[in-house]
Amino acid sequence: MRHLVVLGFLFLLSGCVTNQLHFAPYSTEAELAAIKARVIQADVVHVSGGERCTRCSESSKVVWHAANYNVGLYEGFANVPVDDWTEFTRQSIGAVPGSALKTDVEIDRVFVKTFNSPDYYACEVRLSVDIGGARYAGRARLKLKQSGQSLVGQNAATLDSEVLGTVSLGLKAAYMDAVDQYKNVH
Repeated sequence: MRHLVVLGFLFLLSGCVTNQLHFAPYSTEAELAAIKARVIQADVVHVSGGERCTRCSESSKVVWHAANYNVGLYEGFANVPVDDWTEFTRQSIGAVPGSALKTDVEIDRVFVKTFNSPDYYACEVRLSVDIGGARYAGRARLKLKQSGQSLVGQNAATLDSEVLGTVSLGLKAAYMDAVDQYKNVH
């Protein structure tokens, strides 16, 4: 009976994004380089879904989850420090205004996690990309083996600036995933 309870508990945790990111494999340098190198010939006409959370939690649409065990246990949820998600998304994707391929992007989810012991930070991005009235779902998950946060107090952490570069790569990779689906159909 005890084994069933443990198995049930582990099953419930497997659906939790924070645990999925914790146990995800690290991104390779080759993966990251391929995302950076790809040029996208598309115009992002409209971006939606980058709303800031007021009571941030794991279920928030755009959220950063900090976990730190240096001084006991600190866990918290906060906004990802991006003021203008429209411009951030366009720059991340490398949108080309005036391109023949016109797209609308909806941010379905941006979940950033930072952790220590082991040090890593990770980002999961899910987008819906509308191309010519058809919607394509794009998804990306990146994880890097380095610190992504600084603990500035007992219950306060700051997000290191390089993490936003990874969020940017995650947006681009999810967009590439959606555009590749479009290209496979057309």
